[in-house]
Amino acid sequence: MKIIIFSAILCFAAGIAAAQPGYFRVTGVAADDTLNVRAAPSASSADIGDLPPGTAGIEVLGTDPSGKWGEIAWQEGSGWIATRFLAPDELATIPGTALPNGLLCTGTEPFWSLRLGASGAVFSDPSGTALSLTLDGARVAEGRPAFPVALQHGGAEGGAMSVIRPARCSDGMSDSPYPYSAALIVQAGGTRRFLDGCCRLPLEAGSH
Repeated sequence: MKIIIFSAILCFAAGIAAAQPGYFRVTGVAADDTLNVRAAPSASSADIGDLPPGTAGIEVLGTDPSGKWGEIAWQEGSGWIATRFLAPDELATIPGTALPNGLLCTGTEPFWSLRLGASGAVFSDPSGTALSLTLDGARVAEGRPAFPVALQHGGAEGGAMSVIRPARCSDGMSDSPYPYSAALIVQAGGTRRFLDGCCRLPLEAGSH
């Protein structure tokens, strides 16, 4: 893609990013027990799910005012887990960025997905577009420590450039929160598209 596109999309994403999500693993839970996911930040709130001991790559979007409960994306909404059972988790990152390896970005109407890895990315949409892309470069906005970050991807059948920043994001179709927003330019089949969406780390991607 031309340098002018790179510059334009960086300008689009300029500004100070919100606080980054934290990544944790379940600790202090017995091997035959689980960590409850609650509907609200309270031990008396409804139990809406469970995390096994040692579950890694848990993306915590924030905490309640007490700091005793952390909010996570859960199913089609969000859930809360007790922070006393969490320990910081060191995740592999995409080279040149603070983004976790395996981050999944998606958009709705139009629907699309971009899964980011250490060496490249995969873009797809329901129309049948499927691009296997290399990671050709990463650049953090001037004057910023880590975000927004622009990723440039190339491939035999097209290319893409995305700008990702920490910002609470909604997919517009569910109550599930996302910790990153994304702006994406994709070129494939002679067509250039400008897309926006949200990103998060699926739990399975964070496991290691």
